[in-house]
Amino acid sequence: MSLNFYIVSHFAIGTIAFFLGFLILKNNWKNIINLTYFLLSTSIAIWAISYGIWLLSSSQEIALFWARTLNFGSSLIPVFYLHWIISVLKKDNRKILTFYYFFTLVFLIFGYSKVFISGTQQILQFSFFPQANWLYVVWLIFGWGFVIIYTQILLLKEISKSNGNYRLQIIYIYIGSLIGFVGGSTNHLLMLGINWFPPIGSPLVVAYPIIFAYAIIKHRLMDIKLVMRRSSVFLMSLSIVLLIAIGVKYLVAIYFIEVSVLLDFLILIVAVYYFPILRKYFYKVANKYLFSSMYDSREVIAELSEKLRFTLEISSIYKYISETLEHAFHSTAIGVLIFNEKKGEYVVKHNHGFALNGNKFFAGDKKLYKMFIEKNKSIVTEEIRQSNLPLGISGNKTIKLLEKMKVDILTPLNIKDRTIGLIALGSKESRDMYNDEDLQVLEVIGAQAAIAIENAILYEEQKNFNIKLEKEVEKATHDLKKANKQLIKLDEAKSEFISIASHQLRTPLTVVKGYISMILEKNFGEVTSKMGDPLEKIYESNDRLIKLVENLLNVSRIESGRMQFEAQDMHLEDLVASVAEELTSTAKKKKIKLILKNSKKVLPKVKIDEEKIRQVVMNLIDNAIKYTKEGSVTVEVKKRDDNIRFCVADSGMGIDPKDQINLFKKFYRGEGTVLIHTEGTGLGLYVARNMLTMHKGKIWAESKGVGKGSKFCFELPIETIKN
Repeated sequence: MSLNFYIVSHFAIGTIAFFLGFLILKNNWKNIINLTYFLLSTSIAIWAISYGIWLLSSSQEIALFWARTLNFGSSLIPVFYLHWIISVLKKDNRKILTFYYFFTLVFLIFGYSKVFISGTQQILQFSFFPQANWLYVVWLIFGWGFVIIYTQILLLKEISKSNGNYRLQIIYIYIGSLIGFVGGSTNHLLMLGINWFPPIGSPLVVAYPIIFAYAIIKHRLMDIKLVMRRSSVFLMSLSIVLLIAIGVKYLVAIYFIEVSVLLDFLILIVAVYYFPILRKYFYKVANKYLFSSMYDSREVIAELSEKLRFTLEISSIYKYISETLEHAFHSTAIGVLIFNEKKGEYVVKHNHGFALNGNKFFAGDKKLYKMFIEKNKSIVTEEIRQSNLPLGISGNKTIKLLEKMKVDILTPLNIKDRTIGLIALGSKESRDMYNDEDLQVLEVIGAQAAIAIENAILYEEQKNFNIKLEKEVEKATHDLKKANKQLIKLDEAKSEFISIASHQLRTPLTVVKGYISMILEKNFGEVTSKMGDPLEKIYESNDRLIKLVENLLNVSRIESGRMQFEAQDMHLEDLVASVAEELTSTAKKKKIKLILKNSKKVLPKVKIDEEKIRQVVMNLIDNAIKYTKEGSVTVEVKKRDDNIRFCVADSGMGIDPKDQINLFKKFYRGEGTVLIHTEGTGLGLYVARNMLTMHKGKIWAESKGVGKGSKFCFELPIETIKN
């Protein structure tokens, strides 16, 4: 082989090694496995690039410097390789590592001295091949020899006792190490002065980073996400094109010197033309041998998010999730399970590819939930099976069930601290393991899907509830209509009864009132003091009965729509003065001062039914006197905007705030009023409100609280009087 082959191949080895090491370190530089892999790859890169520069050297001095530099990199490889292997296998060999780091440091100190590399000489086609001295031999035996034997024994032991995908990972490491060691060792013969054959195996050292990276990518070795997708495929395609172009250029320079400029241009055109084709080919190769799919995670997530935004149909959501995952991962089976909190079990709502054998309900496992689902971590069945996690009997039973059903991944559908379900994935069509990028994409998709499914379930429940509610409302409406008809009949009968009874009662009560009044006025002779008090009480009781009958009649008329009005224009203040004068004697008996505030100006007239408004005014002033033990009652009529306002204020018991909203309801009486005035019926204010409403007026009450007096007011609109 020519020197150019060795030069180009070693530059390629250095570039690939450093590129892979950097990508893995960038993913998680705090992980000791990542860090030692980077240091190992960097050491290989130093050795390989120094190797290429050494071959390009034009003088013995420069060649010797780069020969010692390549051996500097070579001296670092064993200790970093040892550290990486121990980290991958999770061995605790600190003493051996400490010794080898110290051992390596010693050799590095003497690495640029004659006791390590004595000089260079012409061997085969190499002008300046480095010659090893005695210290190099010591390092070769104890540095390289022991590390190779020790690490291979560790790997073989691990292979013999492991199984499944983990065993395959270790096998890849073993094969990569073996190829790299055998290839690199072909350099040592010439360095020791044995010129049997050139170092034809030296380029095989690239097996270190490439096969290890293959194990990382394809089999999730070290649980590392390798960002070797579009960028790495692009770089690989570009490297191959450049190598081919350089090779063609090299041949042209030898055989067609006179037309090299023209061919340079043609080579450039051909390279540009074939670069996209080669890149496409490498994508296919990567899909088949490295990745299950060269998908763009951002595009996958964005596309699913866009679909989920525009639907609330649960079946469509399941379909979109399934199609997205199948397209991205090429999974053989996909399922969605929803968690039933009441029963503590998962229900299969969507299945594509899993053999359920009639099973649709699966019990949840508390141990696995605490360890994975609750923390929003995916359950990777094979990894858990290989681990020694304390799952308990139930957890191990669940894992066996997942293996039996060929479930590779369970990804939680979590919303904050609540799990609504799981996404189940079978193996990939390529039989690759799900790598870290897949798991990260699943985590994001799980969060998106959880929200979409939750909204769809709520929408479905709301829709079903509305249908049920509609039926219930329809049934209730029918029942209410039927009951309402009966109530109308009963109400009509009640109103008819009250009307008839009131009419029958009013006439004799009026007669009794008239006769007692005449007796008290001594129209039938003298009335003794002994007879006077009982007659007064009879008169008052009879008067209350007449008012009750009148209120009942009014209620009956109002509710049946038979209330009639005889409107006339009059001054409200005149009507109020007449009522106040009539009630003055009642106020005096209770030693209450009844004050009437007259307006200085003549107020506009209002159109009212005098009898009915008189009844309202009488009721309000009479109530104020009844519910005031001492103090005063003030009556006032005044103009307010386009209304005439009447108010009666007292210093009596006041109104509890909770009673104010019910004051004008039928038969309602405040809690404290019963103790002061036992004869009330709760109809007066109800009748007053309805009568004022029919006059297009309004009524209200004001009070600062119990014991702080009260104020009742109403307003009537001023209507224009036509001449």
